[in-house]
Amino acid sequence: MVPIWLIGFLSTVAGVNVGGVIVALINRFQRSVGAIYAVCVGLLLSLLSVEITPEAIELGNFLVFVFGFLVGVLLFEIIHLVFYRNRVHSKENDHRQSLRMGVFLVLILSMHNLPMGMVLATSEHFPFGLALLQALILHNIPEGMILFTPLFVAGVRLYKLFLLSVFIAAPVALGAFIGNWMGMQSNLLAAFLLSVTVGSIYMVTMKEILPASIKHSSNMYSAVIVCIAFGLLTAYLLFLH
Repeated sequence: MVPIWLIGFLSTVAGVNVGGVIVALINRFQRSVGAIYAVCVGLLLSLLSVEITPEAIELGNFLVFVFGFLVGVLLFEIIHLVFYRNRVHSKENDHRQSLRMGVFLVLILSMHNLPMGMVLATSEHFPFGLALLQALILHNIPEGMILFTPLFVAGVRLYKLFLLSVFIAAPVALGAFIGNWMGMQSNLLAAFLLSVTVGSIYMVTMKEILPASIKHSSNMYSAVIVCIAFGLLTAYLLFLH
């Protein structure tokens, strides 16, 4: 039987790179950057609302979720302050700003994947089937899109992007090891960590990605694309998944 950590790891790598391929296919058109960011906002908000937040509350409880969410917001603000504290000293070009955002997202998404691995280890969906494998890959496609978009703009080479996807997937394997070791006792910890990542990813989405979308398009255009992407993925998760 294939180890759980390996399935989680490979599924994460696959999903992130599928998202990267989607971005690569349309990245040559500069006008599409705003649309890509808007799509990512809609997809991530849908995942947070329909999949990750209910999972966190089910594993723990509402109070754990609220506490973890607030910790995630605080963590985002701390990391954001560290990454952007020197930005006022010089006017960065788009490549520099995109590279900074990409590195920032690598840290946030890596942190997010640790509790996901723990949840995977204690999941009741065994044995693994096509539906679960599809869910694991689907979950990481918007994350791959949102990660690769600023890095493509920054001119990062493809092999480095692939290595980054491996780096981001490694916490899934580590989380699966921790979850197997702790057993069901890890549920409360996983719920807290998931809640932390909900807070941090929400802040990334609203303070980093949405403004980037508006910058490359407009308020109305971004809002329409966000709503369409949110609705499509929500419909899929609720009715077709």
